[in-house]
Amino acid sequence: MDSFEREAWKVVETLESAGYEAYLVGGCVRDRHLQRPVYDYDITTSALPDEVIALFPQTVPTGIKHGTVTVLMGEGQYEVTTFRTDGEYEDGRRPASVIFVRSLTEDLARRDFTINAMALSRDGRLHDPFSGLRDLQDGVICAVGDPLKRFEEDALRILRGIRFATQLKFTIEEKTFSAILYEAQELGKIARERVREEWHKMLLSTPSVALDLLRRTETLRYVISRPPSFDLQVNDPWGRGVDPWQLAGEWADQAPADLPLRYGIVLTALCLEEARIDKVLSDLKLSGALKSDIRRTLRVVKLGNPADWRDTFWRQTFYQHGQDAVRRACLLYAILHDPEHRAEWETEVATRAARQPIWSLQDLAVNGQDLLAAGIPEGPEIGRVNQRLVQWVLQNPEANTREDLLQKVQEL
Repeated sequence: MDSFEREAWKVVETLESAGYEAYLVGGCVRDRHLQRPVYDYDITTSALPDEVIALFPQTVPTGIKHGTVTVLMGEGQYEVTTFRTDGEYEDGRRPASVIFVRSLTEDLARRDFTINAMALSRDGRLHDPFSGLRDLQDGVICAVGDPLKRFEEDALRILRGIRFATQLKFTIEEKTFSAILYEAQELGKIARERVREEWHKMLLSTPSVALDLLRRTETLRYVISRPPSFDLQVNDPWGRGVDPWQLAGEWADQAPADLPLRYGIVLTALCLEEARIDKVLSDLKLSGALKSDIRRTLRVVKLGNPADWRDTFWRQTFYQHGQDAVRRACLLYAILHDPEHRAEWETEVATRAARQPIWSLQDLAVNGQDLLAAGIPEGPEIGRVNQRLVQWVLQNPEANTREDLLQKVQEL
């Protein structure tokens, strides 16, 4: 037991010592049984939020309207939520109100899937009124109670179910699967940021499983906006008689768990035009940095087979696009065209990057003051000379010395 878990049990013990019920609940219980890493310990309790706050010296009322108080301990933060039942869901995402109750079973009954509706007491007793442990052992994703009601309450649960099936390589129980099909259109009400986070977890897990489930449940269109449908008799861009969505998943599976790289593989496999790519990236509300990484990678991919690049072209590409984009593009190219030599491309990029003479203007052995002293007039001419020097060094890596560059300035 690590210190993070010990602290979680300390929170439980403090609540119990004050006369309240308290349990570890949800994902941490699930992942302990699966022997997966646990990153968050959530606690459910019969104590009301004000009673929780009174017991701990450091708390944050993060979701006090819904009964959640974050308890700050030495090692981590622990969300403590009062037993509750949910009122009506007016926005397809969160209940308009909650009712605090004193029953653990009532609290577990409001949760999404049986594998997340288990609680663990300090004495090691598992509280499992909806047979979540059996579903864990059988590898099944099953909604708690009526799946239609669960998804009507919160449509994001549809993507959570697909994501759990992807991460755990579980199957989705028949009634739950049918309810996903029936309620799929409700995903249109969910904030794109929420959709994006579930999609990213899938993309970093097993993309082939995720894309297959998203297609079969007719939810893909709500993740990647208005995806093109491919009639293989008319449009088979890779000439393999395989739907490009399937290829996208299979190829992305082979890549390291790197978001820009896996995005690049999926978008390349689909042969999307640039306008469609821009729409996909904007619609998912990606961060500026992530969009930039993806676009840089795709620009380098368009430069063709890296095996055909000459030394100077490698240096130019590193300088213009950066090492990360070049590495991702080389891996992407290898996965699509030369998977047996993927590791060799990793080595090739690292070796060439170690010999790269400059990565930016600041790496030149001379600066603006040196150019002024050499007689270059202040203004745009400084910039033009700097760019000429950059190109000179990229063609002649050994020339990045102050003496050589000042000599070159005189020649210019």
